[in-house]
Amino acid sequence: MKKKLILVSVILASMGSYASVINTIPEMRHEVREGISVTINVNSSNGPVIGALVKITFNKMTLGAATTDASGKANISIPSYNKQLVVIEVSHKLYKDQQLTDQILENGKEIAFSLKPKTETAEAITEKSEETVVKIEGKTEDANKKAEGYQESTQKYEESKEKAVKSQEELRKEREEIERIAEEKKKNAETMQSEADRKKAEAQKQSEEAQKIKDDKQAQIERDAKAREEEAKKRQTEGEERQKELEKSKLENAKAEEERAKKEAENKQKEQSKDIKEAENKAKAAEEKAKAEKKAAEDKAKAEKDKAKDAKGDAKKEAEKEKKEKEAKARAEKEKKEAEKKEKEAEKAKKEADKKAAAAEKEKKAAEALEKKLDKFDDEQKKIDSDRKKLKKAQDKVDDKKKKAKDLEKLKKEQEKINEANKKLDDRQKKLDDKRKKAVKKAN
Repeated sequence: MKKKLILVSVILASMGSYASVINTIPEMRHEVREGISVTINVNSSNGPVIGALVKITFNKMTLGAATTDASGKANISIPSYNKQLVVIEVSHKLYKDQQLTDQILENGKEIAFSLKPKTETAEAITEKSEETVVKIEGKTEDANKKAEGYQESTQKYEESKEKAVKSQEELRKEREEIERIAEEKKKNAETMQSEADRKKAEAQKQSEEAQKIKDDKQAQIERDAKAREEEAKKRQTEGEERQKELEKSKLENAKAEEERAKKEAENKQKEQSKDIKEAENKAKAAEEKAKAEKKAAEDKAKAEKDKAKDAKGDAKKEAEKEKKEKEAKARAEKEKKEAEKKEKEAEKAKKEADKKAAAAEKEKKAAEALEKKLDKFDDEQKKIDSDRKKLKKAQDKVDDKKKKAKDLEKLKKEQEKINEANKKLDDRQKKLDDKRKKAVKKAN
C-alpha cells in the first residue's frame, strides 16, 4: 500500500512540473477543511413551509441537501468545508424558487428564506369561484335582453327588403366588351412573358450550378479547419480532465444526500397539493354549471341575432347588385390597362433574360476554374495529415509510458517536442486554409 502511495505522489509531482510548461494542469494545493452544520429556516406569508428542498452547492456541485420539517427548518451538515463561496437554493412546487449566492457559511449559523406562493389557498379558490358564478349569471340576463332586441331588428329589415331593385343590363354589356379587349392583351403578354421566363430559368440554372461549385468547396474548407481546431482544443483539455476525475469521487456522497432529500421533499409536497386540488375541483364544478346556463342564454341570443342578420342581408341584396356591376366594369377597365402594361414588361423581361443567360455562362466557367485551382492544395493537405498521424502515434507512446511512471523527466522533454511540433502543424494548416479562403473569396 505504501509503495502505491509513493508511486502516485511521484506521478502527481511530475505532472505538476509538466503543467508549468504546457499550462494545462492546475497547481496542486493543500487546503485545510473542516466539518460544519447550518440551519435553514423557510417561511411564507402563510407560516412555515413544510417539505421544501434545500441545497447548498459550490460551482454547481452539491455539498449538502435536506428537506424542511413541520417548523420549516432544514439542518444540513457538510463534512468538508474551507470558507469557499456557495449558493443556497430553496425549491417547492407550490412556491417560487429562491436562492442566495456568494455565501460564506459558519458552523451553527441560521439562514432565513421567505417564499412567495405560486398558487392560492383552498379558501381563496372557493371565494373567487363564488364571485365568478355571480358574474356569469349577470351575463346570462344580458344575453336574454339582447335576444329581444334582435327580434325587433328582424321585423324592421323585412319591411324594407323590396325597396332596392334596379336595372343593370347596360352596365353589363359595357363591362363584357372591356373584358374581351383586356383578354386579348393578356394573351399577347403571356406569350412574350413565357419566352422570357424560359430564358431566365436557363440563366438561373447555370448561375446556381456555378454557385454550388464554389459553395461546396468553401464549406469543405471550413469543415476541415473546424475539425482540426477541435483536435487542438481536445489535446489541451485532456490534462485538465484527468485532474478533474481525481476530484469527482469527493462529490458522490453529497449527490446521494441530495437525491434522498429530493425524494422526501416530493412526498411532502404531494400531500400539500391534494387539498388545493380538491378545492379547485369543487370550484370548477360550480363554474361549469353557471357557464352552461350562460351558454344556453347566449345561444338563444345568437339565434335571434342570426335571424336579424339574414333579414338585413335580404334587404341589401338588390341594392348591391347595381353597385357590384359598376365595380366589375371598373375592374375590367383596370385589367385592360394592366394587360397593356404587362405586354410591355414581358418584352423588357425577355431582353433581360438574354443578358442574364450570358452572364450565368461566364459565372459557371469561373467556378469551374476555381475548382481546379483548389484541387492543387490537396497534396499539401495530405502531407499535413500524414505528419499529424505520426505525432499522434508519438503522443500515444508518451501517454503509455506516463501511466507506467518511467523516466518522467525524459517524458516531459518528449512532450514539449510534441507540443511544439503540433503548434507548427497548426500554423501550416492555418496558412493552407487561408489560401483556400482567399481563392474562394477572389472567385466571388
